[in-house]
Amino acid sequence: MPVDKIVSLSERLERKRHKKQIERYRGKTETIQKIIQCGSCQIRCSMCGLYLKKEETSTEIPHASMGLMLCESCRSEFDDFLSVSRGQQPSEVFWHNKEWVKMWSAWINYRKAMTAFVDSSEFKLLMEELKTRS
Repeated sequence: MPVDKIVSLSERLERKRHKKQIERYRGKTETIQKIIQCGSCQIRCSMCGLYLKKEETSTEIPHASMGLMLCESCRSEFDDFLSVSRGQQPSEVFWHNKEWVKMWSAWINYRKAMTAFVDSSEFKLLMEELKTRS
């Protein structure tokens, strides 16, 4: 019998343990699915949650390549943030203070953390397990 046909008992036990854990924490798995799904929605602004106009949902729009679908207002603020944080120009808007920069920086870090989590092997395993359960 070829070696690749042999089912690893430890892998089987681990899968069974994962399935039991998913069932036990069903509410949590549904919550994490909603967080990820809503956080990557392509019809809402990634920052404020406003439904986007049809012309704002194009992948040609700057920042869409980063997974950021921004409404016109948030895109303008984000562009200002990029200019200020890169030292290209000081902002002319009075509320663009150091706390404003921290807010946008924290939001960018949040988006990066979401992407890293979605790319993690554990999240992929969870999605695979949920898909096979359906």
